Amino acid sequence: MSFPAPPPADRPRHSLRASLAYLIAARLVLNTAHRFAYPFLPAISRGLGVTLEQGGLLMSARALAGLATPLAVATAGRGERRRRTLALGLALFVLGAAVTAASGVYAGAITGFALFGLAKPLFDISGQAYIADRTPYRRRGRYLALFETTWALALLGGAPAAGWLISHLGWRAPFWAVAGLALAALAALPWALDPDGGRSRGTTVPRLRLTRPAALILAAVLALMFSAEVSFVVFGAWLEDRFGLSLVALGGAATAIAVAELAGEGASFALTDRLGPRRSVSLGLIVCVVAFAALGPALGSLGGGLAVMVLAFFGFEFAIVSALPLATEVAPEARTRFLALLVVALSVSRALAGVVGPALFSWGGFAANSTASALSGALAMALVLGVREQPVSPAPPGSVPL
Repeated sequence: MSFPAPPPADRPRHSLRASLAYLIAARLVLNTAHRFAYPFLPAISRGLGVTLEQGGLLMSARALAGLATPLAVATAGRGERRRRTLALGLALFVLGAAVTAASGVYAGAITGFALFGLAKPLFDISGQAYIADRTPYRRRGRYLALFETTWALALLGGAPAAGWLISHLGWRAPFWAVAGLALAALAALPWALDPDGGRSRGTTVPRLRLTRPAALILAAVLALMFSAEVSFVVFGAWLEDRFGLSLVALGGAATAIAVAELAGEGASFALTDRLGPRRSVSLGLIVCVVAFAALGPALGSLGGGLAVMVLAFFGFEFAIVSALPLATEVAPEARTRFLALLVVALSVSRALAGVVGPALFSWGGFAANSTASALSGALAMALVLGVREQPVSPAPPGSVPL
């Protein structure tokens, strides 16, 4: 499998380290908005004057909006434009955060969360493609793992900060904060990343072919994301209902999950390129499935339940981050467009979890959610076993060691 010429110029103006630092900082803002909504969904729902089930529909609206990602990539991104799509994602994110905070009503929040749902994947996949363009496959897992640490860092630092803002200034305050930070990131983008390279006149954009490995990866990621999301969407409600934790305490509990995710991302950084992405995904799934299966019996104790939840999210994060190198090399000539399809799979998964998660919680408690998580993780494992490891490709032009 050979690498095409990357969209940016062969001699990039910015070092990969500098660009990666910018992408991590900007994505940390977007991920903070994505993550704090989970533990504080009950507080946001109360602020909007709606039930928890209606609050769960905010998550579904955010997820369903991601279904439009391939269309946005094909039009605004013109197929494989990185910087332009990153800028569009940041702009939509600023608008979504401002609409949510300024309106203060359920309809406005639905609109804002839908804008979040389109903005974040546009930024994510373009950032992943930008990094993949400049890194050889055999070392790509380390670069992408660094980019993915923003998930854990957002929950580790962003969730407690959001809890403090909500308790002191109201539920709208975190949305205003992330809107301002994202606006600053948008302003800095032209000075942080290389411009998109142009195609010569008459050159056609390569077609995206959905091969068997590509289809298996899409299905496996859908099942894997559902396994985590169907439990995490009611994580805050479980802690509130069962143990009566305060907003600040909820942020602290979310910190424990963030530490587990950071450990999973660190494990991916250290092991994925050595073991191979496919084997790493399988190992992470084993941990994830076993932990979710053991979660039900441990729910009577706050310490025990959190400990098993931490183990489950360690396995999940190791698996999902290790899957990214596989995904970026399935169709290197149409990398962003395949990642856009991956976003569709993730969006469908999150939308289903946003509806199914609260319903399962109301019906059978958190044990019902953890059982669904374990079954979905097992399905993801079966699908991953059918994916062949990608061959090692030569380093693309302009790549440098980290």
